[in-house]
Amino acid sequence: MKFKTGDRVTCKILGTEITDARISIGKDGMLFICQDVKNGVNAEDKLGYKYAWYLFKDFTHTDVTDLKLATTPTWDSLSWKDIVLDEDGDRRMVLAVVNDMVCISYAGDFDVASGWFHKKQLQRYGYTIQGEVPAVEEITIKEAEARLGVKIKTG
Repeated sequence: MKFKTGDRVTCKILGTEITDARISIGKDGMLFICQDVKNGVNAEDKLGYKYAWYLFKDFTHTDVTDLKLATTPTWDSLSWKDIVLDEDGDRRMVLAVVNDMVCISYAGDFDVASGWFHKKQLQRYGYTIQGEVPAVEEITIKEAEARLGVKIKTG
């Protein structure tokens, strides 16, 4: 399985269950599992986690088992260390979530809090969640023709 930087994953490292981790791919192509449980190697970007564990180019390692994608975050399941993207696509880390309030970092500086925002406020400002699957919008052919300004031929 192929992963990209920021993908939320779960796995076992040396038999220890890791339930909160993300993939980091360095500029040199080095692959890592970033997490807060098992100290391994130093990674260029640990994505806000304390530790990193090296992976081979095929996303495997003799000490790592059961590596798989974790559940995709949503606004309802947003949690600590999730990444939100602002309207310019800049990455900000979720530092805390209390009910519908979210504390996020500054863009590119995950160690400094930008402030607290309501989830709906972030959505109004154009924020999205990294890895979020966009909602599918269903429209009629007539609506599509009106939006595109063309006639759609059917049949």
